[in-house]
Amino acid sequence: MAPEFAPTAAPVPARGRITFVIGSLMVGGAERQLSLLARSLAARGWSVRVFALEASGPLLSELERAGIEALDGGVRSGRGTRLVRLLSLLRAQVRLTRHMRACRPDVVHAFLPLTNFMGALAGRAMRVPFVVTSKRALASHQDRHPSLRWLDHVANRLSHRVTANSRAVALDCAARDGYDASRIAVIRNGIDFSRYEGNAARREAMRAELGVTDADQAIVFVANLIPYKGHTELIDALARLAPEHPRARLFLVGDDRGIGGALRQQAEDRGVAGRLDIIGQRSDVPDVLAAMDIGVMASHEEGFSNALLEKLAAGLPVVATNVGGNPEALDGMPSCRLVQARDAPDLARGIAAVLSGLDEARAGADVRRRLIRERYSVAAMVDAFEALYEERLR
Repeated sequence: MAPEFAPTAAPVPARGRITFVIGSLMVGGAERQLSLLARSLAARGWSVRVFALEASGPLLSELERAGIEALDGGVRSGRGTRLVRLLSLLRAQVRLTRHMRACRPDVVHAFLPLTNFMGALAGRAMRVPFVVTSKRALASHQDRHPSLRWLDHVANRLSHRVTANSRAVALDCAARDGYDASRIAVIRNGIDFSRYEGNAARREAMRAELGVTDADQAIVFVANLIPYKGHTELIDALARLAPEHPRARLFLVGDDRGIGGALRQQAEDRGVAGRLDIIGQRSDVPDVLAAMDIGVMASHEEGFSNALLEKLAAGLPVVATNVGGNPEALDGMPSCRLVQARDAPDLARGIAAVLSGLDEARAGADVRRRLIRERYSVAAMVDAFEALYEERLR
């Protein structure tokens, strides 16, 4: 099956000029959504450019293959002192403003807190007709860094419209920032389901590659190793499952952001080191998911998780914490359960309930796949953004 973002066969006249603004082109949730949106709009006849503070990462080649120019802000993460980084951001702001003056986009659409501020500032300064900023997560960064709250407030005031990828994110923005909820457009994420077509045929080969036997019950969590993702509670839950489910194994997929060693030590201390596999960042996540029996989301907070949608797209039953947009994603999904965040015993109970009814959970795979495709297609996401742009431009 061809990807949903494949170009149309015949050329389509340009419908407008859009510049997207984001921090980098690494494979994160917001970055992947931007790439899907940008490529789909280009295929529909929009003139699209992407301005990244650091125009590097795996998604750069995707954009280039679609004929989309990626502009580099010149920021290099992790380099220099705080003053040097600040100066590099100022230079990037100047480059972004010059780009908008030269290219005169009809729409500037920014993603994530810092680049929301930068994109909205440059867009308004250059009188771009439509300035859009996106809320992709709960604004918990304001709690960790209160000084950043003003960035969100300024970006909100400079935006013609704010978008959110779930009702939970929209309500959080309205509550924290005092922003008019009627000006927030809720547009759900889109998933490229072509990546999940035919992966069931890879199940046995991937289970063999990962050392999973027919008797094993494979649990997967796809998330970078960051404290708020809840890996600690998940390992605790694995230990609690051990007496009744001795064949349960946990696979952690994601980049180690500094806590991998502590998680391995925790598993050793709890006696489940042999049942924990930290397999790092993978480019074949759909194949890995096809080899699994259960998906889990243990996060303390979420806006709207692409990783959760991807587990459902693979047909997996999912146990997820009752935070952010997780309840929206699991609404009506058979054999899926919500549990309390930061609560290892409740997480263990939820996983145990699905493991105990695994045959029934597997039987619901087709229903989960159908529902997720109906709700979160790339086409529906792009239609919604197009309607938003065109309403303003008219």
